[in-house]
Parts: sequence; C-alpha cells; structure tokens
Amino acid sequence: MIAGAVIQHVEVISMSLTPTGKLECPLRWCDLYREAELYKAAIRVYTKPLFMWRKALCTSTDGRTLYDFASHGLRSLDALHRALSRREFRYRPSVGLPYNFNGKRRTLYIAPWEERIVDFLLYRAMTRKLHAWFSGNSYAYRDRSLGLDRCQARIAALLRAQTGPVYLVKRDIADYFASVDHEILLSKLSCLVDSRDYLFELLRQRVCFEYQNESGAHRAGIGIPFGAASSCAFANIYLTGLDREVEAIPGVHYFRYADDLLVLTASRGSAQEAMDCLDRNINGLRLRFKPSLQANLALQADTGADSTFVHAQCFRHLGLLFQAGGGVALSRDKSRKIQNLFRFAFRRARRRWTKCPDPQARAQILVKVAMETLQQGVRNVAILDYYLKHVDNEAQLERLDRWLAEEVLSRVFGGHKKGHFRRIGFDRLRAMGLPSLVHRQRLIWRGKIESPFFIWQREKVTRAFRGTVARLRRAASANAAFSPHPEAAAGNRR
Repeated sequence: MIAGAVIQHVEVISMSLTPTGKLECPLRWCDLYREAELYKAAIRVYTKPLFMWRKALCTSTDGRTLYDFASHGLRSLDALHRALSRREFRYRPSVGLPYNFNGKRRTLYIAPWEERIVDFLLYRAMTRKLHAWFSGNSYAYRDRSLGLDRCQARIAALLRAQTGPVYLVKRDIADYFASVDHEILLSKLSCLVDSRDYLFELLRQRVCFEYQNESGAHRAGIGIPFGAASSCAFANIYLTGLDREVEAIPGVHYFRYADDLLVLTASRGSAQEAMDCLDRNINGLRLRFKPSLQANLALQADTGADSTFVHAQCFRHLGLLFQAGGGVALSRDKSRKIQNLFRFAFRRARRRWTKCPDPQARAQILVKVAMETLQQGVRNVAILDYYLKHVDNEAQLERLDRWLAEEVLSRVFGGHKKGHFRRIGFDRLRAMGLPSLVHRQRLIWRGKIESPFFIWQREKVTRAFRGTVARLRRAASANAAFSPHPEAAAGNRR
C-alpha cells in the first residue's frame, strides 16, 4: 500500500456553488478590475522582452512594436484604463503565425500590445479569484505555491513512500489548446461569471477570437489562442471538472500539469476506474488523447498476463525518468541532450583547438570550452540546472562526468581509448577546470549556484554594452567557475 503519510493535496473550495454548479456570487468586472492591476500587467508586459529585445520588435495587426506603444506609455495606458473603465474596450484581431516548437507545429497568435496587457490582466485576476476553485492537483498556470517543481517533487515523494506495487495511468491530450470547444468553454464560464456582465463579454471575445493570416481574416470556430495569457486560465477552467472527478476516486493520487495527466494508486480497481473516468470526461469535452503517449503501468508488480497494466520499473513524465522507489534520473534522450551541449560546443570551437599541436595546451582549450558551455550559454545553464535540481541518480551523473573527460581526450589524442588517461589523468583534467556535473548538482542543492535568470540577465546586459563607450565593471563571483578540486572527486577514476 502507498504510505498514509503521503496525503493527496486538494485545496478546500472556499467559493460556494449552487446545485446547478454555478457560483452563488458569480464574478463581475467590478470585482476584478483595478487601475493598479492594469499597471502591474503593463509592467510585466514591458519587462518580459527586457533581455530579449527581439520580442519587443514583434508586431501584430496594428503594425506597432512595444517601443511604439511605450513611446507614449502613460498616455497609452491612460487611454486603455478609460476604455476598460467605461467598458468600451474590444479585442482586435491577432496575427496567426505557424511555428515549429521542437517538432511540434503550432499556430502562435500575436496580439497588439494593448490586448496583451488586458490579456495578462485577465489571466492574473481570474487565476487569483479562482485559486480555491481550481483543483489543488492542477499545477500549471497557477501561483507560486504550485508549479512544475512542486509537481515533480510530490510525484517523487509519493513513490518514495510506497511499500508495495503502484498502478500508473498516464495520458496526454492531443493538441489541447487548438481543440478546446467554444460552446463547452463558454458554458463553463457562464457558471463562474455573470453572463450579463462586461467581464463575460471580454472573455467571450477572447474565446471566439479573430485573427489574420496569409489567407485573410478569420474568426476561430474551435480552440483558444496559443500565446495569449488568458488562454492559460481557460485551459485550467476547461479541465477542472475532470480534475474533480478523478481526484474523488478513493485511493487515487492525481497530478495534472496543463495537458499532461498522471494517476498513481495502490489499487488496480481504482486505476481502472480512473482510466474509465478520464476516457469518459475527455470524450465529453470533445478532446482526444495522444495514443503514442498513453501508458498503463504497474510499478514493482509482476502483472504476468495482465493485458491492461504492463510491468515496469520506471516511467518518463514531464521530462524526467521516475523510478520505482522514488529515484529520479535522466531519460536517455535528456542524457544525450546534455552530451550534445558539449559536443556541439567542441564542434563550434574546432578552429581553436585543432591548431594547437601540444596535447596539454589542446586539452586546456577544450576544458575551457566545456566551462564556457555552462557559464556563458544561458540556455544550456537553464536546461542543465533544471535537470540537476531534480535528478538524484548520482551514478548516472558520474558516468556523464567520465564521458565528458573521455570526450575531451578523444579530441586531444583521437578516439575513445582508456589509455588516454595514462597520458593526461582525470585529476589533471580536474585541475585544469573540467566541469563536474556531480559537483554542480551539490552546489545547486546547497544554494551556491545562482538562478539561471540572473546569469541570463548578466549576459544580456553585458551584450547590450558591447560596442558602446560605457563598460560594465566585472565583479568577481565565487560561483562563476567550478572549483579546481570539486567534491565529485575522482580519485577512483584514473
């Protein structure tokens, strides 16, 4: 049985509902809107592209950049405030642009800047007002008390507390944002918002949104605009009924992050009931699951001829490999992704190290390239530190450390051969400054590594000053580089 010490986290609903499922006091525009909230949303929209200036240059149907809007910022915001106060603001069409997100083709809807501010205002206000109404097992697009880290930590804690077999049901909704049914969503919104109020009219405009693309002007007949902040609130509202039904099944531990759904339970019967509940609700919401990402597993239980639940010792979820017993490791593709960060860096710096004939000097250059990959590549740092924060399989990280050393020596002497370590030992590479993932993980856990955001911020500011008369004074940082003698000591790896 799953230990009773792990309790399913479900927040108490403070909003009272009528027998028909409606709020006794439905939300109105006067309950949500404050001028201060408008300015908070504007500041967020202003600061989001602060370190990625290209985002500020994107335009929508009005042809204006963020700089155009901000050139008369106070006047623009005052006009927007008056329009919202008088309940005269209306959404203008967005631009629909096809994008490829790591192989996933989606349409990104770019709204004018005024619409983005109002969108973010609605998202913040709706999410805050409905926080107690949303399921406590829904982790995406919520306040700081929830989120991806909390979701993954609770899954690992639950598995660590197990004392027997655990049945697992994993589902992923196919093309979720583009598949939301307008009629169903508006019906759900009418239970939360006064349908005669201006707030409902604003939300209706965002649900039945207008957009333009190469073929002309359109009004969406299905789906919510991917890229709009308000769509994140809609995504949670649409699935909250499903959340409530699944988490009400006895003995079930339920986790939903956006369109990724996971059920863990010690009871096979409860797992089967959860499967039926998910299928019934998804059909009722006019959605569908991705067949390739469905999984029905039995962890630490030899199910034999069970045609429903397959025996497994681990499963992949939200980018991590969760193991029976609570261990967390990198999946094979994520391990290769980390290796490729270094491979591509060595390839890009090929001219630097191939011209050096001395093996010691060449190794020093390659070690420096490896250090630069982690210290200067902000995206690399964010990816790597995210995994290191959650992974507790130290043996896997030690293998990656060993691989990195072999990769450096293979470029110094040619080929992956163990004999290379007799020419330049592991300790010598460490003394040169070769990074250690084990050591970096321990620094992260002890709070000695600063957030990737601040590394990113520092890099962007440094780039901004290039080519200018002014220069930043570089402060020495104790954590800017790895210790020459990291705690991941490799005395046994010679």
